[in-house]
Amino acid sequence: MVTSRRYLIASSLARLIRKERGGNRVTEGHFPNQADRSSFVVVEGDKGSLVLVHASASGPIEERTEVPRAHAEALLDVTPGKLDYLLTHLTVGTRDIQILRFVTPGPLDLISVSFESEDEARDFRPLSWFGADVTTEVPYQNRSIALEGAPQAPDVPMSNAALNSLLDALENRYVAPRSYTAHHAPARNQAEQGGGQRNAPPPPPPAAQGNERPAAPQRGVLSRPAAPAETDMHDDDNNDDNDLNLNIEDNVIRELARSLRPQRR
Repeated sequence: MVTSRRYLIASSLARLIRKERGGNRVTEGHFPNQADRSSFVVVEGDKGSLVLVHASASGPIEERTEVPRAHAEALLDVTPGKLDYLLTHLTVGTRDIQILRFVTPGPLDLISVSFESEDEARDFRPLSWFGADVTTEVPYQNRSIALEGAPQAPDVPMSNAALNSLLDALENRYVAPRSYTAHHAPARNQAEQGGGQRNAPPPPPPAAQGNERPAAPQRGVLSRPAAPAETDMHDDDNNDDNDLNLNIEDNVIRELARSLRPQRR
């Protein structure tokens, strides 16, 4: 069963993503709730869809049927709740992430991530430019936004690390966040690897011979670490500047985006 999670995002970062990747306009019209189901109509580009959502023991089941755009627009005219948003797709690693900029009934920026199972959704670790998780908060669902209006979302704090993380994603240089744990097979213990000897100490480093470099300094001796390869960089360690973790105001990003626009002559 497909499930999804939603997060807030700073409006300036959402604007930067749209500037780089564009977006498609989507219109939804929602009908009033019924006893065991809900329905809404979607218009995106030249396509129209009628969606029925049924309640079940394992969660909501969505059935989507394509209809001619003219028919979808006729249905939109009789729906009591409508919303319009710009939908932008961004690939992070191997996962498709959607950025939604709601225009009607009010301004709101959200991130939506889809998963194939609840376990996959639970194991997901958001990146540093994701805001608060609002998946379980009804006011941030499309149906509630259409019928009740857009909620007053809180300001999403930003930092230098968050901006660098987003720029890496836009440049297709994604690396997993520090808290992410890949699912690998467990390593064998010392007894399996060393013929039954447990907690055997590691072998001493070989002595330097001839013109070879001396062995690495022992623990406790200060030394300059080797520069990590780019693929080993962490999401929040991409730049020395990230150590400062500077807070960046929303209007600073807006001013930067404005200055990057081509000047009219």
